[in-house]
Amino acid sequence: MSNSDVRKEITGLIAIVFATLAILTIIGVAGTLLFISNLTFEYRAVENKFPEYSDDQLSQTRMDIIRIIEQEYKNPRNKLEYSDGVDEPWCADFVSWVYNSAGHKFKNPASSGWRIPGVHTLKEYFEAEGRWHDKESGSIPEPGDVIIYDGIAFGQHTNIVVSVYYDELTTVGGNENGKIMMHKVDYNDGRYGILGYGSAE
Repeated sequence: MSNSDVRKEITGLIAIVFATLAILTIIGVAGTLLFISNLTFEYRAVENKFPEYSDDQLSQTRMDIIRIIEQEYKNPRNKLEYSDGVDEPWCADFVSWVYNSAGHKFKNPASSGWRIPGVHTLKEYFEAEGRWHDKESGSIPEPGDVIIYDGIAFGQHTNIVVSVYYDELTTVGGNENGKIMMHKVDYNDGRYGILGYGSAE
């Protein structure tokens, strides 16, 4: 083989190596962008007025819950009031506080108190009460129901539904960016990590 042929063969191999690296880089970037998009998909914070419900639209239990959560959304307290003075992630504390203040308190299986500070324990509470609905069941939550999340986007989280429009839920929750916030979510969008919901009654 002549020197010219050797050079051509080496040049060809280098071209193949660079082409392979370019393809791998493109695949890597595309995969990274897809992963990031699944983490940063739209979780729409909204500043909406609370819906006005009449007595024939919602049960008294649901009306009680919506009344309290609207009050806290408009005039939030110090987060430690929702967690009974414990400095911890407080989304489940907030849900517990709202239900307790509405006159429909939970019963912590360990302490028998009104506060259930853990999202997983809150899900177990609804299961034990026969009020848990997996997302795959096909049922849609109603105002006053408690959404449970566990996914890449939010980790374990919980908040309360305040209105429903087909599959789109408007929720209010504590410890969302460190405060009480209102958001819109698509109940059937798997990226939210929604496991299901606990019924208010």
